[in-house]
Amino acid sequence: MAEELGLDALREEIDQIDAVIVRLLDRRARCAYAVGRLKHRLGRPIYEPSREAAVLAHVRQVNDSLGGPLDGDAVARLYERIMDEARRIQRLEAERDAREQEGKE
Repeated sequence: MAEELGLDALREEIDQIDAVIVRLLDRRARCAYAVGRLKHRLGRPIYEPSREAAVLAHVRQVNDSLGGPLDGDAVARLYERIMDEARRIQRLEAERDAREQEGKE
């Protein structure tokens, strides 16, 4: 399919795909935000290596089933960055919750 399209059409396709990816990243970030709130309330740590290992294993498996041009290491690197940002969101939320709790006391 891609070989049959011209440069402008391919770039338009990439722009459309990027819009979908950004929407999905937004959904994922909103979930991470909610997870951060729950972790804070439950006294759980933001960084959970076993969960992150499970996420990486899952995305590698999904990627392997696609047989596309990205190898498992490439997908893992992308997801490591996505999870870094999720932890950042969770830390910010935990800090906000802590400030609110201090204000109530």
